[in-house]
Amino acid sequence: MKIVTIILILFFSITTAKAQVFGTQAMIEEENIALRTWEEENLKNYSGVYSFGESEAESSLHLSISNDMVCVQLEKGNWMIKNSKIVGWFKSYENFTNVKIRGNHFYSDQSNGEFVFFEIGNKKYKGLKLVNPPIQTGEEGDYEIGSYSKFYEIGNYFNTKTTVISLDYLNKMNKEELKIMRNEIFARYHYEFKTKKMSGYFNKQKWYSGYYQNVDSFLTEIEKENIKRILNAENIKTNNNNSK
Repeated sequence: MKIVTIILILFFSITTAKAQVFGTQAMIEEENIALRTWEEENLKNYSGVYSFGESEAESSLHLSISNDMVCVQLEKGNWMIKNSKIVGWFKSYENFTNVKIRGNHFYSDQSNGEFVFFEIGNKKYKGLKLVNPPIQTGEEGDYEIGSYSKFYEIGNYFNTKTTVISLDYLNKMNKEELKIMRNEIFARYHYEFKTKKMSGYFNKQKWYSGYYQNVDSFLTEIEKENIKRILNAENIKTNNNNSK
């Protein structure tokens, strides 16, 4: 039992140092870590990233809330194998369905849970406690807690992931900016661009690497709505230019 406790303490120390704290039900109960309700009046305050697991079992839930849309996306890594050889560690994405938040309770087809506070080493953390999460690192059927952090903003137009963009905002942009904004949504999912112009632009971005031929299934409802709005704004500007 002492050995287990020491391992748990080391585990929490390491993950805290990385600013990523996560715990299985066994870990939480072994250390007698108290969980308290985290409830926000404004649901948008739950928006952010919830980190679970570590190393090859590491995954994160990306929660975006805009208007009446609540989008939750699982991001995880997988080894990609071609011709029986490992060619790299690539990210993949899965959108949760029928997501609802009631008070501090979280519901979806994939997993249910609640938003909580917990303390480790006199530090208070926010987290999402999921029962039987999609990537289980504890015992089957147990809960796990992923710690909360704000979004790490990738690209120049990260707001297309978190917010339905207003038409007024789009109308102030030129056609080239709109095109970059729209394609950046696909670039964040590692879409491999076919045109020289877009591949040339995004290959210069440090955060970008392209390896998917199609990323349509990764898109959230917020992103799909933004793509429609941006395309509409692009078409309006094209028609205005043609009419001159």
